[in-house]
Amino acid sequence: MGGLPTGWTLYQGYGKGATTDVGLANDQFHSGRMSLKSDSAMTGQRRVQKSIASLGATASKHWGRVFYEVQSPAVKPTSGVLHITFLGLYGSNQENRVVDIVEATNGTHQWLYNNPDDKGSEGSAYSWTFDAAWHCAEWYVDVGTKSYRFFSDGTEVKSIGFANKTDSEMVDYTSVIVGATFYQVPPSAWVMWFDDLAIDDNQIGCK
Repeated sequence: MGGLPTGWTLYQGYGKGATTDVGLANDQFHSGRMSLKSDSAMTGQRRVQKSIASLGATASKHWGRVFYEVQSPAVKPTSGVLHITFLGLYGSNQENRVVDIVEATNGTHQWLYNNPDDKGSEGSAYSWTFDAAWHCAEWYVDVGTKSYRFFSDGTEVKSIGFANKTDSEMVDYTSVIVGATFYQVPPSAWVMWFDDLAIDDNQIGCK
């Protein structure tokens, strides 16, 4: 893998998983010629981050979108689950995991809104599976009203959305964090790619 996208820096991992297995690659991409590749078989992998402070009020009230692809066949846990964060929003020493999954041993996964202490979390049914295609994840956050919405490939996952959720632990955001990081050791390396991240005042969509 190559370097980091312009304007991005490494976000510190933890423990023995604090590797640098994240960077630009040209083996897969949704548009253009490169994407961000994330490849690790250890927990706590470093990710990449970019400041969104220059967005002003949009940083804490916005629509976001990212395309992702998981290497096929996707790694499955041999027991228990794999909890993997794809994208988080960070501020005041707090990360809200707004594109987040838990995968079961049969390969199905749920979507979550999640926090590191698991308080204020919301989870969907296990109704999704990974394949070799690019997919689109969209989120909406409004820190002022403690509101969140999530869309998978243009379809809203209403079971994890909320408004006026006082235990959501939302804070004013200063950066966005991208890259697969997981909290249980996978049986082999988890490989995926991210591309075409965007943040805007209005819903961006997957087109």
